[in-house]
Amino acid sequence: MTRHTPYHQLIIFVVIYFFFNSLLLPEGLLYTTLLTPLMVYFLFKEHQLKRLMVWSLALLIPIPFQWIHGVEIKSYAISSLMIVTVLIFLVTALLISRKYRFTFDKIFRKILVINTVFVLLALVILPFGEVRGLLWYEVPITKGMAIIPRLKLFTYEASYYALIMMPVFLYFMMRVFYGLEKHAMLIILASVVPLLLSMSFGVIGALIIALLVGIIFYWNRIPVSLKRFTFLSTIFMLTLLILMWMVWPENPIYFRIQNIFQGKDTSAMGRLVYSFMFAYDIIVQHNFFFGIGPGQIKIIAHDMIVNHYQYHGDLETIVRIPNSMAEMMAIYGMYGFIFKLFLEIYFFIRMRIYNNLYVVILFIFIFIYQFTGSFISNIAEIGIWAFIFGLQFTEFNTNITTK
Repeated sequence: MTRHTPYHQLIIFVVIYFFFNSLLLPEGLLYTTLLTPLMVYFLFKEHQLKRLMVWSLALLIPIPFQWIHGVEIKSYAISSLMIVTVLIFLVTALLISRKYRFTFDKIFRKILVINTVFVLLALVILPFGEVRGLLWYEVPITKGMAIIPRLKLFTYEASYYALIMMPVFLYFMMRVFYGLEKHAMLIILASVVPLLLSMSFGVIGALIIALLVGIIFYWNRIPVSLKRFTFLSTIFMLTLLILMWMVWPENPIYFRIQNIFQGKDTSAMGRLVYSFMFAYDIIVQHNFFFGIGPGQIKIIAHDMIVNHYQYHGDLETIVRIPNSMAEMMAIYGMYGFIFKLFLEIYFFIRMRIYNNLYVVILFIFIFIYQFTGSFISNIAEIGIWAFIFGLQFTEFNTNITTK
């Protein structure tokens, strides 16, 4: 490591980001939020405040149009401030990823080791119900199924844990696929087992699709080891699925898939269908082009659910939209929805993300996932976007060029 690589300073913040960001804090507050002043100082030292202010203009454009339609000022101000802190985090994480990209192999290895230790600890306490909830998520995975503990470690929910760890897990999976790791079996176990223990259908499903699309599209440019692994793993998975169907047809995976297709899985329906339906109805009734503004969903949600949808059952104290793109639509209207997609595709092309298989797969993964879950201020999702546009591990370069 060169003297220009502040590994020891970075690893502290990275460990907080991956493992302890919400530990012992009130719901909705993160350590990355509290560290915003430090990030602003870092951007100031790196002469990046001007760039931050330029990107902030995108948040200013909808304000007058949202205020014309009326907003609850306190909620609007607090939520807008939270969104600004997320933007600051994005710019900071992007700068760090680019500036210190050669350090991230070592950082990711440290994160994988720490995660493995925590997973082993979680497995030790799994039989003890009194403390199991510290590291396991104990909420039914779907309607009609008993509670199955799902790995979450120190995060608030299993899917969030799987999402935030995805850049690390995928990196080491790819290195094993490329035949670059000495202890391949240990590495693959450390990367795959925690993901499976989280039982996050959305994360795992999006990853499988991203891997398939990436491998098929780059088939002629990937090493023989990855082709062989793809062939063998496909046979293994198909065999395993057939055996599970024959021996244990009521297993949790098939049971939830059946519930999803029958519309009985409230989580899947809420994320995939109801979120977009609710967001669309909100902007149609209030402000189609610029949305209702930050912090306003919880203000109008109860009244709209009762009066518009004629629902008179039990409602959560605070109603949220559990889908990043649907929430973007509700808050910033079609302006925000289209602008976000435009930026993602524009920078994918401009920064030639297609020249590196690791970030291509990570891009496809989070592009899909943003339509199936998450929320607009989700630091896990924002961090992945920063890694995509900041990190490009050269061992995964595909050398695709355009005319």
